[in-house]
Amino acid sequence: MAPVPDDDAARTGAPDGSLHLPLSPVGADRVRWFGVVATLLAAVALLVAQDTGYAATLGVTLALALAMAWGWPLLSGSHTPRATTLVLAVGSVAIVLSALRQDLLWVPAAVAFGILLAFFGQLVRRTGREGLVLTLLSSFGGLAVIASGTTAVVAANSDRGQAVAVVAMAAVAAAVVVDLLPGVRVLVPFLGLVALVVSVLAAVVAATRFADVNALEALGIGAAVGTVSWSFRRVLSLQPAMLTRRGQVGAGVGSVLAVGAVVNLFSVLT
Repeated sequence: MAPVPDDDAARTGAPDGSLHLPLSPVGADRVRWFGVVATLLAAVALLVAQDTGYAATLGVTLALALAMAWGWPLLSGSHTPRATTLVLAVGSVAIVLSALRQDLLWVPAAVAFGILLAFFGQLVRRTGREGLVLTLLSSFGGLAVIASGTTAVVAANSDRGQAVAVVAMAAVAAAVVVDLLPGVRVLVPFLGLVALVVSVLAAVVAATRFADVNALEALGIGAAVGTVSWSFRRVLSLQPAMLTRRGQVGAGVGSVLAVGAVVNLFSVLT
């Protein structure tokens, strides 16, 4: 990977050159405490917000989207991380605030606005066109994850939606436990299964608080969101930026926002 032109190792806290080489599986299989904490805080914050109501959910989702806008560009390999962060930050405000309309009709337009910003950012770029496609894909991927998280905001408008969202965030938070196990070699081949089991158990326990979600639904919600969230972080574990706090925040917060579409789907199913 070519050097990142506007973000060096000194600013990210990573050793010189570590962002330009792929990590080995051994380097990836380690506990990254900052990422664990970031993921757990994001999931718990959304859980509390969804249980509180719509306004709190909107505010927390926006805060998490902005946090992801900071961490995602370095993690996804953007060659202009500062510009990509700006694109995602502005796009985040537009996308999350589009949930003020409860039918989410404005979300596609807000995402399209973010895409236009990404292209415009490359048009005014002064560092050449190196890594153009990767940089654009970084923006598009970040916008998609933020949009997914935004779709779950409207779940707070109904009792069933709140119940589904709280159960889902409980499962996501429980799956973080698996991030503490990569160093246990005997468990490495079974990490996905462990993530599935702990997510389902947490979802079933959380569902006992609500009459709107039965045990069978809790099984499905926990299995879906828990494994998706954990897999999101696991897929990114080989990224060089995972050696940095910024990269860990991007992966952790992104893994929480990414399940928003699943939460919205379950909330509208009867």
